[in-house]
Amino acid sequence: MADLPVGVVRLGRDDRILETNRAFVSWCGDDVLGRLFSDFFVETEDFLPDEGGSLRLCVSRVDPKRAAFVMRTVDVDGSVLVVIDASARRRAGQALRASLQLAQRTRHRLELIIAASIAFAAARSVDRLADILATTTAQAFAAEESAVFLADDSDTLILAAGSNPLAGYFDDTRVRAGTRQWREVVKISGPDEAEKVTPGLGRAMREQGVEALIATPIVHAGMRLGAWACFFRHPRTFDEEAVPLADALAGQAGQTLTTIQLQNQLEHAAFHDETTGLPNRRMLEERPRIDVGGAILAILFIDLDGFKAVNDRLGHDQGDEVLREVARRLSENVRDEDVLARYGGDEFVVISSVGTSSDAQRIAERLRAAVASPIVSLPEGMGLTASIGVARTIDHDEQRPLDSLIRAADHAMYRAKSAGGNRVQFSDDPNTDRP
Repeated sequence: MADLPVGVVRLGRDDRILETNRAFVSWCGDDVLGRLFSDFFVETEDFLPDEGGSLRLCVSRVDPKRAAFVMRTVDVDGSVLVVIDASARRRAGQALRASLQLAQRTRHRLELIIAASIAFAAARSVDRLADILATTTAQAFAAEESAVFLADDSDTLILAAGSNPLAGYFDDTRVRAGTRQWREVVKISGPDEAEKVTPGLGRAMREQGVEALIATPIVHAGMRLGAWACFFRHPRTFDEEAVPLADALAGQAGQTLTTIQLQNQLEHAAFHDETTGLPNRRMLEERPRIDVGGAILAILFIDLDGFKAVNDRLGHDQGDEVLREVARRLSENVRDEDVLARYGGDEFVVISSVGTSSDAQRIAERLRAAVASPIVSLPEGMGLTASIGVARTIDHDEQRPLDSLIRAADHAMYRAKSAGGNRVQFSDDPNTDRP
């Protein structure tokens, strides 16, 4: 018994050690006789349990790195334990269990990425995409709060979705993106670590009860589009899968965000005038009917008197500057709910809801006066005026197609121009109301 390569222990009926061999003593020390076996080994969970069997996995109280299988044989005097070293097996089992757990987490997060990819693809607006990203990141990392920041034209990060518990620290949810140097995932576990990353951040986390955070820039094709962050109000560490998952979600969001922004730019370019930035004729033609908040519509067709001379004498570049100035003046003299569009060349259209013909007259005269005011960039003796034609629906004719109203206003404009210009002329179309 003494020279066996395994531990052999004789226990009395009270489970105290009566006799043992050298192997067991080498593991547990000389002072073993008379003591309980449980003073030296305690049963632990086995990753492959011996269901219904006689083997039990135990871990040493003397050396926690040592594990052993223990098999008990009971007799009339007590029992005999055979203790087989299983340290290597336990280490392998722990590694296997960790791998299985990591595989399960990876599968779960992969499912989240796939679900996020599908949700991102369905997003048709930047706001919707930001909402999906905030929800997805919070779920993926089991965070109490998450926030998505998007960069505006001045490279300032603005809160677009979610909530930011460190809003006071981040200057009321606005951060100058150009001053932030990080270009990769930032993981912070605890305020002390936060203070080492950015002075003041640890203090803010303590004040707001934030225990950890993870933040990731949203970058696509080398351009930083924004960032997202998750905030934890419980102690949190991050495993090796955290960074790949964060990068994957940010990468998908960046690609989708770029696509949506490009679509928005293309749509804006298709329906807006490049020179003035106003809606263009195509936008009006794509909207056969329009609602500007009232049952009665007034259509003002504006043609600039004297603009051809500006182009001929000063060139098209100066002409474009004049058009932008006219667009600015017109914009300042219509309401937010009105529609102002550049119809083509030196022609503009205003669509407004009015109560009476006198309201339409006042609007037209106000716009005419705005155009006629001197333009400082033009030489002395050169100026612009406007010929304005007005067509207005009558109460029961609110469903009349927009293009027919524009044509009626256009004809009225030509009558105003033929009469010398710089005046307002109402349509004589019998289907429109007259002042």
